[in-house]
Amino acid sequence: MNKKPFAVLTALLILVMPVLAFPESGSEATYVIDTPTVGMLDYGGYDLNFRLFSEGGILTRLDFGVFKIVNLGFGWELTNAIGNQDITVAPPALFLKVKPFSGGMVLPAIAFGYDGQGYFYDKTLSSFTQKERGIFVVFGREFFFPGLEMNFGANMNDFRTNTVFGFANMNFNIEDKLYFLGEYDNVNYLPDSRINLGMRFFITNDLSLDLAGRDLGAAGRKSERIMRIAYRSKF
Repeated sequence: MNKKPFAVLTALLILVMPVLAFPESGSEATYVIDTPTVGMLDYGGYDLNFRLFSEGGILTRLDFGVFKIVNLGFGWELTNAIGNQDITVAPPALFLKVKPFSGGMVLPAIAFGYDGQGYFYDKTLSSFTQKERGIFVVFGREFFFPGLEMNFGANMNDFRTNTVFGFANMNFNIEDKLYFLGEYDNVNYLPDSRINLGMRFFITNDLSLDLAGRDLGAAGRKSERIMRIAYRSKF
């Protein structure tokens, strides 16, 4: 078993334990399509979502607000879950996000953490074709006018090469019923970067539906349509 993710999580938890007494959290969007935001689940809250993607795949993800400024969760991907081919089961992936600063009049909010969830698990290589985010840091705040939130961040998923990738995302909230989503991900070598666009509909206050397109306009690669159903509540 690869012990590196567990070592990373342990180190991050040790770093944030001194600040757990200062509660700051919110109910903002915690992710856009693939990329994280500075938004957090409330203490005692949870987010259960199912992402349906190409090749009959289902990605199940469950996140918890375990402390006021700490979210912890896991994801589990099944490829070919729908169809007549053999199901490919990826190992569960860990997730941790910490928000030590909620921003002010000038400075943006900041969050950091670890996300081990990649996409399209290759059993022969024992790795994801689209790599996990790994360690990340993200800065974000509301820009220009109410309802428009923008986030900018960087991540590193290969500790042997120490290659750093960038990402940026935005979500525009209309009366807490509809979100317009956009992100620019995997930014390092431009031909490998991804543009993703979508919309999030709130069927009820707790239940939402995402419809999105991934890797739009990429040369030599097919775009992908995905759907995600999410339920968010509190214990």
